[in-house]
Amino acid sequence: MSKRRVRKKKKDTLVLNLIIMVMLVLVIFEGRLVMTMLTHRSSPERSATASSVPANSSSVETENDKDSADSTKTTPGVRTSATTPLAGLPGLSKTASSSDTAQEPETEAERHPTVSNPDSAAIVPKASEPVDDSYFSDAVFIGDSRMEGFRNVSGITQGQFFTSVGMSLSGLISEPLIKTPDGNITVAAAVSGGTYRKIYLMLGTNDLGEYDLEGFHDRFTSATSRLMELQPNAIFYICSIIYVEEAKVTTGDYVNNTNVDKLNAILLQICEEQGYHYLDLNEFLSDGYGSLIGDASSDGIHMETKYCKQMLDYLKNHYVTTESSDTDSADPESETENSDSV
Repeated sequence: MSKRRVRKKKKDTLVLNLIIMVMLVLVIFEGRLVMTMLTHRSSPERSATASSVPANSSSVETENDKDSADSTKTTPGVRTSATTPLAGLPGLSKTASSSDTAQEPETEAERHPTVSNPDSAAIVPKASEPVDDSYFSDAVFIGDSRMEGFRNVSGITQGQFFTSVGMSLSGLISEPLIKTPDGNITVAAAVSGGTYRKIYLMLGTNDLGEYDLEGFHDRFTSATSRLMELQPNAIFYICSIIYVEEAKVTTGDYVNNTNVDKLNAILLQICEEQGYHYLDLNEFLSDGYGSLIGDASSDGIHMETKYCKQMLDYLKNHYVTTESSDTDSADPESETENSDSV
C-alpha cells in the first residue's frame, strides 16, 4: 500500500510540474502577444503621422506652385524665371541662381543691342511728325511672307506690294515669283512696270541658313543695284530681319537670332556703303534680350495683327525726306502730291 501511495504522490507531483510549465509557457506567450498587439496599435499611428507630413507638404507645394504660377505670368517683352521642384523632395524647390536668372535690364546699355552700330547714320531715326498713308502712294513693298502678312493685316491703304511666300535673296531677281494675270514674272520685271519714289525691301528670313556671309553681302548689293537701275529716283529702305521666337520655330535650327544678328549687321553695312536707309524693326519688336516679343507671333516668325499695325505706325514715324535723300523736294507730303500714284 505504501508503495502505491508513493507512486501516486510522485505522479501527482509530475502532473503539477507539467501544469506549472504549461502556465509559464502561456504567460510568456501571452506577454509577447500583448507586446505585439501594442506595437501594431502604435505603428499605424506613427504611419499616419508620417504620411500626414508629405500630404501637408504636397498641399503646401501646390499652394506654392499656384503662387509661383501667378508670379511668373509674363508680360510682353519681359522674361521671367520660375523655380523647379527637386525630384523626390516634395515641397522643396531649386531657386535659379542670379547668374541663371534673366534680369530685367536696368538701363538701355544693359539691353541686347538690335543693331551692330547704333550710332550709324544709315539708321532712320524717329521723325518729329508722322506721315499718313498718302506717303506710301508711290511706294513699292518687296518681300517674303512677313511682308505679305504686313500687307494683309496692318491696315495700310496705299502702295504696291510685290511679295511671295518663301522669297529669298537668290530668287529676288531671277525667279518668277510675282503673280500677274498673264502669269508669274520676276521682281525686277514687276518693278520695271511702274514708277516708284520709295522702295521698301524686306528679305533675309529665308536666307538665315546662309553660311557664305560674304557671298550674302555681294548678292544683296547686286540685287539692290539692279532695282536701283530700274528706279533711280527711289528712296531705298532696307528693313531689318525681324527677330524670331526660337522656342516656337520648327523650320530648322538655322532660324535663330544669332543668325538674325549676323545678317542684320551685313544689311546695315550695305546701307552705310550704298546710301540706303535702314529701318530697325527690332527696335519695337525685340524683347530686350535679342529675341522676338513673346506674344508677337503664334509660330515664332509671322507677326500677329497687333504687331503688323505697330509696324505700320513705325514706318509712318520713321522716314526720310527727299531733301535728306538728295532728291528734288524736301517735303514728304508735297513729294507725294507731285509723284505718280501706283
